[in-house]
Amino acid sequence: MENNTATFPTLGEFVREIFNITGLLAGKDKSSSILSDSEKKKLQTKLKRLADESSKIDGKLDELLDSLKLLLEKALGEERIVCMVLEAVEDLLATYKGVLGDDGTYLDKKNSTKWFIKQYVLDRVLLSFYKNYLRLNVPASKLSLPDLRIWALPNIEGQKISWPLRNAWQLIYDSLSISQSSFHYPDKSLEDYRASQNLENAQHWSTTDQIPTISSLFDNLEYSLTLLDSTSNDSARRIVSASEKQRLKLILFIGRVSAYCFRELERNFGREFLIECLKHAQGQSRRLSRINLRLEKHLKTVEKSIGLMSEVDVNQLYFYEISKYWEQFAIYTEHGTRLLQGYINDESYSNLTELEKSKLVIAHVGTFAGHGVLTLLGMTPGVKGMPSEFPEQLCVGLELKKSPTSLGDIDNYHNRLRKAGLDDVLSWLVNWCYANYFYTHKSFDKSYGYYEKAFNQAKYSAGRNQYLLVNQYIESCAKNGKYKEMKKAVAWAQYLGIKIRWLRGWDDPESEASLKGLYELMGNQNMQYAQL
Repeated sequence: MENNTATFPTLGEFVREIFNITGLLAGKDKSSSILSDSEKKKLQTKLKRLADESSKIDGKLDELLDSLKLLLEKALGEERIVCMVLEAVEDLLATYKGVLGDDGTYLDKKNSTKWFIKQYVLDRVLLSFYKNYLRLNVPASKLSLPDLRIWALPNIEGQKISWPLRNAWQLIYDSLSISQSSFHYPDKSLEDYRASQNLENAQHWSTTDQIPTISSLFDNLEYSLTLLDSTSNDSARRIVSASEKQRLKLILFIGRVSAYCFRELERNFGREFLIECLKHAQGQSRRLSRINLRLEKHLKTVEKSIGLMSEVDVNQLYFYEISKYWEQFAIYTEHGTRLLQGYINDESYSNLTELEKSKLVIAHVGTFAGHGVLTLLGMTPGVKGMPSEFPEQLCVGLELKKSPTSLGDIDNYHNRLRKAGLDDVLSWLVNWCYANYFYTHKSFDKSYGYYEKAFNQAKYSAGRNQYLLVNQYIESCAKNGKYKEMKKAVAWAQYLGIKIRWLRGWDDPESEASLKGLYELMGNQNMQYAQL
């Protein structure tokens, strides 16, 4: 039976997918040169602890980001690139937290993910990379990468897709002026099973949608370069410097990450959505590229006016100037969005043509942010629309849960949701109503089961509407002797920034002393709070 429960992916699923994208969380490759078996087990344990959401979620996220940083440093070496990747990951995590705490969803997991990617992920990642490319002065690394817009996106011709990993390998062959066969197996007069296997793997990766681990790619590259350096075949001999080897690894890393991401888009959401995302990424990349060109000219002008500068001073200049620009950009966009909202709410807005609406949006927030606004307004293709009865039934339920006078009222509400096909969407609200009914009648044991269901269902779907529920569930845990469950609820509240009664303003709300105090206070059977 199809699961239509409204939900975003869990935090554990989201973070694990970030590691999957990098390819650094090796699968079955025991010979991995990046991650040993013991390191792999430690990382898996950290991921499991995060998925449990039992305590200090932000702290566990920090631990995993530290692990990711170490893996990236080991794999790529170049500090600026590592920082740029980590900045993008942190931007994504912050955006995801904001969506969970504010937006909520009425879509099932697949379509919620699709909406999140289209509305937030593409723009956040692109903006982060373009911003931090200059902010961290990546050009100073002199890696000389070809324009990513040309080779790091899939190329679709009819039903055939050329994935970026194939482009990455071809760039490597072209940079060394050598054929694929000669690169991986330079001297076929020698019997070399590993070279033969490397060539076969490279051919397979270039013609299929299989995405290998980074370790497999790097091992293939390292062995092939070793053979080129020592081969007796003069026409195939190549000596590659350490810095050039680092550049080639980065090309493979980018190709692998991009191929994995876009393959998953097609596998999960279809070719049409993949094409839609590619067009979106290409358009936004052009807009951000134009911004970066202006910023680079500005930086060169500032450098010239200052005169001779040390490398440290140049880096600080780039960091300061680029940070200042994007801070001002955020202020400008926020101000423009507020003004724009007034126009959109006015009745005259609906009388505008599509072109007039587009011009109005862009005039207030610019082309880059404007494209995201237009997407949100439904002027570019999106996911399936909101169920027609959802807003009304949400409001009815939120009002009912304040003072449910009878079980019959809640049963009737539940039946209306079933008829409207919203049972899987607003089940958290139904359970919340039942919980509040039993709570007001001091049936704390009966209310607990409903609070527990409501809390678990609402975490990844109710957005800002879960704030009071989290507090009520914490109280219910305490009144029913569920200390472990209460700790998990407090951890979730701390992660989303939900203020908890009697813990507000404490230096360490998740310390055992704080939690024990809360547990004893909330556990008082004679203490009840209004259901607002």
